[in-house]
Amino acid sequence: MPLMNSPFLTWVRQSNAAKRFAVIAFLLCIAYYILETINGRAQMADFRVYYDAANAFLHNTQLYGKSFGVSSGFYKYSPFACLPFVPLALLPYKIASIIYYLLVAFSIVWFSLYLLYLFHSKTEKQLALKTTRIGWILFTISLFMADHLERELHLGNVNLFLLIGVVFSFVLIEKNKSTAAGIIYGVLLLFKPHFIILLPYFIWKKQWKVIASSVFTIACGLFLPALFKGIGANQQLLEDWLGAMRDHNMRLEESPNTIYGIVNHFVLNHQGNVNLVFLLLALVGGFFIWFLIRNQKKNGNSKVNFIEYFLLIALIPNLAHTDTEHFMWTWPFIALIFMSLFTQEIKRRWMYIALMIIAFVPYCLNSPDIVGRTLEQLFDEGGLLGVANLIIASVAVMLHLRSSTNVVA
Repeated sequence: MPLMNSPFLTWVRQSNAAKRFAVIAFLLCIAYYILETINGRAQMADFRVYYDAANAFLHNTQLYGKSFGVSSGFYKYSPFACLPFVPLALLPYKIASIIYYLLVAFSIVWFSLYLLYLFHSKTEKQLALKTTRIGWILFTISLFMADHLERELHLGNVNLFLLIGVVFSFVLIEKNKSTAAGIIYGVLLLFKPHFIILLPYFIWKKQWKVIASSVFTIACGLFLPALFKGIGANQQLLEDWLGAMRDHNMRLEESPNTIYGIVNHFVLNHQGNVNLVFLLLALVGGFFIWFLIRNQKKNGNSKVNFIEYFLLIALIPNLAHTDTEHFMWTWPFIALIFMSLFTQEIKRRWMYIALMIIAFVPYCLNSPDIVGRTLEQLFDEGGLLGVANLIIASVAVMLHLRSSTNVVA
């Protein structure tokens, strides 16, 4: 697994900048927790939902349709997704929340370094990385991701771990370990069905082992709670789960940060309907098919491609109604963009930098602690966060289409 990848660990040990970043970033996470505790804000509302839901699962009390912790704290995942939280649910909440916080903090530090290593090790992309630049690249990426990582620490969500799972799955596919990749993909779907967006892509790429092992994993995951609850009770839980997902949805053309909501708000003045959803989905699908064919002709193979795979992941919150926290899934693209800007000779570099600065404002400054509640609502609920995400994805695609193999000296 990438976590135990000895070349990665060797790279970290040999890089003073990487080691400094790891120490400073982890200490900042600890300092943030202390500050949250002093201010009475160390609530980790999302983790509270998972913790209480796991307790409900353990003690046969109501799991779905019940608010845990806060008024909006409804459990929306599959019954299977409770199981990883059961060991923590056996502990007092304070201890469990501290353990989970430290796990999130460690994962943020590790994943920040691993993404950089991942690009550095891709010799086929000819990205050279000087030691003196590692610190600046890590700082720039972290600055861009700061608000989303702060939310992950503050809320204690699972989005970071799901993103890590997405990356693990990609790396395993690259290594021809399709069965393991499919198992991870199946687990991801059991947490959030949004990842179904990858299924047509896997079919296009003829990743039959990935698909088969993911289907088997999902079947096992749906049945596993029956071993503890019985078949009838598990069936009821599955029906309640489907109902919880339905209740969490809304009309896509009114979901502010989706492409449908953005066009409906800024172009159609909220006169759009469900036909707008079908039209924009068709346009996005048409572009992506063109993109796949273009890349396949250029590369001469049909392997799973980083830019294609993570474009679908980045666009999930633009194509489906989700919480704003899911926009952190653009992190691999942000890392790729700054790696490219720091290491490659790029024509009209100023244009890409300008676009990233524009995206930075609603993407990173959408915190009420920074811009106030009014602007934060404008960014999060007014569609500007969705626009920023589209800009970031567009920059990554444009850099890919116009990429140069000349590396800055």
